[in-house]
Amino acid sequence: MAGAAIREWLHQIEVIAADGSRVPSDVEAAMAEIVTLSRAIDRAEAAIAVRLAVADAGKGQQLFGRRSLGAWLAAATGSRAARAGERVTLAQQLSRLPDLAAQLAEGSLPFGAAAAVASAVRHLDDTDTRLAEPILLGLAGDPAATVEDVAHAGRVILETVDPGGRLARAAALTERQHLSIAATLNGMGRVTGLLDPELTLQFQTWLEPLAVKNSADDARNHGKRMADALAVRLSQGGRRTVMHVAVTEQTLTGESQDPAHLQDGTVIPAADARRMAYTADLRRVLRDADGALLDLGRARRLASTDQREAILAQYATCCREGCDIPAYLAEIDHIQPWHPTGRTDLTNLAPLCAPDNKWKSRHPDKVDIIDHPNGTVTMRFHRHPKLHPRNHRQQSWQPRQPQQAGHPWQPGRQTPTNPTPTPTPTGASHPTPPWPPPPSHPTPAPPGVPHPTPAPPRGSHPTPAWPPPAPHPTPAPRGVPHPTAA
Repeated sequence: MAGAAIREWLHQIEVIAADGSRVPSDVEAAMAEIVTLSRAIDRAEAAIAVRLAVADAGKGQQLFGRRSLGAWLAAATGSRAARAGERVTLAQQLSRLPDLAAQLAEGSLPFGAAAAVASAVRHLDDTDTRLAEPILLGLAGDPAATVEDVAHAGRVILETVDPGGRLARAAALTERQHLSIAATLNGMGRVTGLLDPELTLQFQTWLEPLAVKNSADDARNHGKRMADALAVRLSQGGRRTVMHVAVTEQTLTGESQDPAHLQDGTVIPAADARRMAYTADLRRVLRDADGALLDLGRARRLASTDQREAILAQYATCCREGCDIPAYLAEIDHIQPWHPTGRTDLTNLAPLCAPDNKWKSRHPDKVDIIDHPNGTVTMRFHRHPKLHPRNHRQQSWQPRQPQQAGHPWQPGRQTPTNPTPTPTPTGASHPTPPWPPPPSHPTPAPPGVPHPTPAPPRGSHPTPAWPPPAPHPTPAPRGVPHPTAA
């Protein structure tokens, strides 16, 4: 019965879409029908959400060889990945949001608001979700509120309920950011991407001062002015980027984990505020109890101009292994972090580009410092969790030691001064077997094929020279002459 009803409804929609004579010529009538059709679409979205919940419970994407239900939905319906993700999130949260499901089914709640509420509670437990649902639905039902207001309220609730997860959420946003420039057919470039809140504000404050209208006769729209401002910035025009971050002295010194605030009110984790302070100009700002400004101190840079020039004379690129960002575009980073004991000495400074500096500050236990004879360092990042043991514990930063000798047949390899420790199993009754394990019994060769010579046991012969001698050539089939050695 449900399938027949869906087909009948689809037939009616096709008639409405194909019959141009039914389109009203009156503007108000046309706009009224737009609202009516949008409500019909919302009802259809409610039906889709219920069915997606069934498909998600049964892992329906596996029937079509897709890695996720969202990937299948995007491919099957020709929708964007973001739109498919909203639908799947709503379907997964329906069972925890009974009031939302009822309002969505009866058509009193738009799909956009329902998707915003579902996205806001997906990181909350069941108890907090029950408390947050009436608050968010009440805001969604307010005619003066927008979907963005509902999403913002959800973020505020999450920050209130789980302040300890602020850094992890900020890191997750950073991992999602991307930027791409694609060439179009007429030779222009299309820029698309997604930036985390910190980088978004930096980009805006970098361009917005130069994107204002020149006069009342300036006919450029905002997008055109932003593109022109980018051209000016890339040609070294205008002032340097300025971004204000409000942070307490206790947070800056590590005595407190209270968050900092960007100038637009965005909350950032305390660890991010300290990282930004490493390479920023610091000003002492005194305010009274009402927030009025009493005094603004002079700016000072943690790494002096002479130190920066000395660093640029030593390094050509970012010091992270494999990064080719020029050193003059990198930040001057403290090798041993400035907080709590790192000194701003030339031997403790190295260029590190902004993305790598941010990653290093968030994952200090996954960074090896490699010293070189000329006084420079290379930082090796272990970005993949599979490279570390499961019970790997964060190591405190230790003063760097003199360079150690590398492996006899790997002359270019240096020994890190902060190596990743190998955990020792506790309570083991037998020693750990050697790796790789000794070879098992070889499989018997077919008749007429000589048996391979077994490898000598481990430790019975000295280490062979490097590089190893060339292997024996593979015998040619019968009737084919052997190639002549060069």
